Amino acid sequence: MSEVPAFPYRLLWGERSVASVANLTRADGEAFITLATRLGLRATVEPFALTDANTALQRLRSGAVQGAAVLEMPGS
Repeated sequence: MSEVPAFPYRLLWGERSVASVANLTRADGEAFITLATRLGLRATVEPFALTDANTALQRLRSGAVQGAAVLEMPGS
């Protein structure tokens, strides 16, 4: 039997790490909603049909979307 050639371990497993970007509790969310309501914050969305996903991505990349781009699923 021949030897298995050596190679870097990272190439075999491609390990990744996951890091949390937010560590909020339910109470934090409730406090935020209360504050947002008191301040009159409103979400702005620009809906796109699922078939227009590429257009939505182009508009996001170019900075043309004001607020959030939302893909609408057929039949919803």
